[in-house]
Amino acid sequence: MKKSIFIGLLLVWGAPLTSVAEGLFSISDLSYEGATRISLGTYGDSRIAYTEGTFTVSEARNSIYVVGHSQHQAIAEFTLPKLSGSRQLADLPIAQNRQPFVTFLDRMPTGNPDNINRITGLRYSDQKLIVNGIQYYDGEGNNTDTTFVIEDASALSKSPVTGFLKLEARAHAAGWMTDLPPTYRDLFEGDMIFGYASNYAINSRSSMGPSAFGVSLKRVLDSQPGDTIPAFPLIDYSIDNPIAEDLYNKSGQNDLWTEVSAAYIGFVVPETDTYAVFGTSGGHNSGIGYKITQDNGHLCGGPCPYEAADVYNYYWFFDINEMAAVARGERRPYEVRPYEYGEIKLPFQEQSSVPKTIVGASFSSESNRLYLMLNRADQIQSRYESAPVILAYSLGLGSRPKPPSLIQTQ
Repeated sequence: MKKSIFIGLLLVWGAPLTSVAEGLFSISDLSYEGATRISLGTYGDSRIAYTEGTFTVSEARNSIYVVGHSQHQAIAEFTLPKLSGSRQLADLPIAQNRQPFVTFLDRMPTGNPDNINRITGLRYSDQKLIVNGIQYYDGEGNNTDTTFVIEDASALSKSPVTGFLKLEARAHAAGWMTDLPPTYRDLFEGDMIFGYASNYAINSRSSMGPSAFGVSLKRVLDSQPGDTIPAFPLIDYSIDNPIAEDLYNKSGQNDLWTEVSAAYIGFVVPETDTYAVFGTSGGHNSGIGYKITQDNGHLCGGPCPYEAADVYNYYWFFDINEMAAVARGERRPYEVRPYEYGEIKLPFQEQSSVPKTIVGASFSSESNRLYLMLNRADQIQSRYESAPVILAYSLGLGSRPKPPSLIQTQ
């Protein structure tokens, strides 16, 4: 790994920070605002313990919509309390339940023929919730259903549901959904970015690195069950053209993306030329094995680092001008590479030898605020199970110059 640099409450390894061009965002522009916990109680069909982390923040409702226990895949609404900057877990406020957990995957007008059983993306828009999902183990890689819409996010238990819909890019795009600034909408053929990565098994059905597709929000909301939604590729990888070679890091030289890397949010940083992605990575120091016994005695069910502690929170920053070159047909979606990437250390992650890692994220373009969910970081509400902690960061853009307009629309 490369040298470390302290930046506020972040500790960063990876590509150098000194060569970032004017108009591009750098990790040093991220500022910690505070954190909140989530109540561990059972509400309706689930509870927050053992969540896989998918959530979205609606600042308009002052709410957090979140998926509960991984076995239930139910969605609930919690309040978004005033954040605390304290470094003591006990001082953090606790988000209280506003609407209990409700299951939706068995309520589709189309049924669920693809056995979609993992919710991988949430987006609040105009009093609706857009939901992306995949099948946990799509061995044949032939699932086409990806998306549904909860028509009334204020009444989860009673709301009509529209779905399943079919993203043209399938699992390659069936994760996060974030706003696309007006500057890029014509060229990128959408007003939103949909993206995902190889967060689950079966590499052949996934983008082997963080993806980005232009998608029309209106097209999503106006679609009927069974409709296919166009997804315009801007960044996309495959098993034949991954973001990085040597995914098991046998060489010991891969510090970009490995077989255990995952991404949970991708968004265009307002007033910059940066597409920012946050997630996790591992195996950059010790390498990766398949179904091995790690140094702490843990037997892995699939790929994992030889050293259990060789996992970290990670980020990747891409130049939108390279995405624009893809949109104009001047380069291919798998040729885009990040200009800056590396490890970040977050508050409350160091509670054991194995760091607490990001399992979900949400970005608000209205407030320029990034929310990250740390898995099982709250271990004081109960002696029997743990809950996540949500961290908030602002994007320190105040004195940065606006980038020159390098996007060509013709």
